[in-house]
Amino acid sequence: MMHLVLFLAASACPVLTTPTVGGVLGEVEISLTEINKPVGYVCKFAGAGHDLDVTVAALDRGEFPVFEKSACDGGRVETLRAVGNEAVACSFQSKSGIIEKVVGRVRNRAFSVVLSSTDGGLDEKAARSKVAMLAEQVAGNLF
Repeated sequence: MMHLVLFLAASACPVLTTPTVGGVLGEVEISLTEINKPVGYVCKFAGAGHDLDVTVAALDRGEFPVFEKSACDGGRVETLRAVGNEAVACSFQSKSGIIEKVVGRVRNRAFSVVLSSTDGGLDEKAARSKVAMLAEQVAGNLF
């Protein structure tokens, strides 16, 4: 029994649950979680036509503008209010679909939430709304 509990704890994302992501994107499964708590972690969720990557890492406040610029370089950028201490959303078009990102900061932690969608029924505005909603959850769990 102890091994089962350890396995389940190791496969959970610290800032988003599979049901939360599923409620926004439809049925998803967590496909990988790499946890190195002092440094950060990456959570990957996969669903039909959607991939969601959530990354959290330690970052000094003064380094956030560099992190933001590198994460959103080449995309259309919009400042988001009420998501962490500071956050921006950026949009990209790719050959295979839409990529929506939110990069933000909560205290000394930076995070990114990246939605890649090949679902032709999901437009850029709807994708941005979904990724912003999930970013709010991430930021709230980091406070």
